[in-house]
Amino acid sequence: MRFRLLLALAAAAFSAAAAAQGEHERRLAAELTVMLGDLRRIEANSESPQHREGLHARLAGALSSLPLLLRRAGAEASAVPPLRTALAKRDWRALRAGLAALQRKHPFEAGEILPRAITPERLRLGEAIHRQACAGCHEAPAADTQLPAFNLHQQAQRLPRGEFAARLLLGVRGDRGTAWRNPFSDLELGALLAYYEKGKQN
Repeated sequence: MRFRLLLALAAAAFSAAAAAQGEHERRLAAELTVMLGDLRRIEANSESPQHREGLHARLAGALSSLPLLLRRAGAEASAVPPLRTALAKRDWRALRAGLAALQRKHPFEAGEILPRAITPERLRLGEAIHRQACAGCHEAPAADTQLPAFNLHQQAQRLPRGEFAARLLLGVRGDRGTAWRNPFSDLELGALLAYYEKGKQN
């Protein structure tokens, strides 16, 4: 009897560890997707100089935490120092190549988040979450900051769908006063995504 209990506890611990590993891998993949998106905006030179500097600073911050994300996902962190060198030199081609190589090893699978159907219930849930958690910053973004909280309906139109889903998964970005871990389930994230995508039809 005691052996069976120990076996059940070991199985539960292994299952929890596997689930945590899967979540670490997903967060790593989402971070790589967002980093490549930020780099694309820098390379396009379509942002103001202030916004480009904000994106540069955000990439530097992401590269600081990337080794930990890689280790938590069971991956090697040896690719990070060359990425930091490329960023310091503003060698966008080398940085993009290095990030793309990592992304090929850790692709972001957005299928659990992307809504397959936009239902009235899903739209109501997405709108409620938006009003409660997002509208305060994103409906009237301050454009004179390095990292403005852009309008999310417009972002859903501008960004590739997978990248927008990755940004939602990672949650609110910004300084220490505003950054927080994403508190939403995949179902809630899908509802948010549906709500923002509905804006395309408006």
